[in-house]
Amino acid sequence: MDYLILQVEEKQLLAAQFRFSGHSSELGGATLFELGGERSLADTLAQVATGVKAGSRVILCLPPALFAMRTLQLPLDDLRKVREVLPAHLQGELPLPLDELALDVLAAGKGIFLALWARKSEISHAIELCRSAGIEPQIVSSLPFAGNYILGVPEDCALYDGKALTIMTAGQLTFFRALEPESAPQTVPATFSALELTGVPLPPQICLIGPAGSSLAEAGTLPLPAQQLTAPPDSGRLFKNEQTFQQLAGLHAVARACQAGRLPDFRRGELTWTAGDASLRKKLRLSAVLAGVLMVGLFASKWLQYRAVSADLASVNSSIAALYRDIFPNRAKAVDELAEVKGEIKKLAGAESSTGYLDLLKKLAEAKGATINGLYEAEVEGHSLRIKGDARSAQAVNQFKEALEPLLASSQLGEVKSRPDGKVSFSLTGTLKEVSR
Repeated sequence: MDYLILQVEEKQLLAAQFRFSGHSSELGGATLFELGGERSLADTLAQVATGVKAGSRVILCLPPALFAMRTLQLPLDDLRKVREVLPAHLQGELPLPLDELALDVLAAGKGIFLALWARKSEISHAIELCRSAGIEPQIVSSLPFAGNYILGVPEDCALYDGKALTIMTAGQLTFFRALEPESAPQTVPATFSALELTGVPLPPQICLIGPAGSSLAEAGTLPLPAQQLTAPPDSGRLFKNEQTFQQLAGLHAVARACQAGRLPDFRRGELTWTAGDASLRKKLRLSAVLAGVLMVGLFASKWLQYRAVSADLASVNSSIAALYRDIFPNRAKAVDELAEVKGEIKKLAGAESSTGYLDLLKKLAEAKGATINGLYEAEVEGHSLRIKGDARSAQAVNQFKEALEPLLASSQLGEVKSRPDGKVSFSLTGTLKEVSR
């Protein structure tokens, strides 16, 4: 994901591009534009817009002097729900009507939240200026709100970057105040004294970043131990040198906070960024058109297949009709030629079966000889043969079975019963050989 951070100040515009991939990030480029004279902010933004990569997430960081804060205690832990009840808790406590303010909130501890606001008119003016230049921001925020995401910053400290004083407790932003660099040597100690009087515990140290931090440390008025932040040892691929870290560490922190979903965004309500929704709708329309084209192509393919099958069936029916006329030239045209041809084939098959049955009976008559008085029952079912008859003796029955061996693949005598006149009745079952049919 690419992030383009625009830091707007009174006399300069700093633009930096960061690329995030998993847990790693790299600097794509940064440019500092001096404002004033013939170079206006609108012209500078238009120049930046020409180099913006497609798909980059644009974040506009306005001066911290435009924003204010108040600490709230709420029995909630979901920021979405806190945003819903925030207007009701701030109603009547702010000098301006809530309708004129853009609000957001940050978690500052368990049940403690930092309510943030700015004038909608100022936010809207900045958005419109960027939109006219062709580089509309998706998020509007300010650098101090991402101070706890600066690389190497301690979890418990105060941070001064020349524009604002922020306090972090357990890695969360709990206080911020916009400051002018000229008055910082007097304002910073006074701010710490006021916080101490209200019972707020002071952090163990103050961290300084940027050129303005050095001048504050040299003034010698700080009530806390001061430490100049330096680039972490493992940030060499991101920040090529210490000067780059001092200038761009805050912008990189904004990108990190945005990636983590913890950056306050003042484009809410009527100021909500809708270009992404429009782009999504455009993509959905394109997807719908492509799906429609696919369905039309599918139906066209099936229709062509149907036409081909119909043509094949018509050709087959025509061939059957021609064969019918060749087989039965004297018959009138039939309603269903195929059914009549099948019927004639069945008749021929039946006749063939009858002929085979007569041949079988003839062979049985030849095999019985003179010792078999008669066969009074013969049944053929497929290849199975069942016979019942009378014989002069049991030996004659065995001789008859042996005489049937060329005809039967297997045979078995049933019950042989003696009769009062000395003759016997018998039954025989067997399986016809294939060659006998």
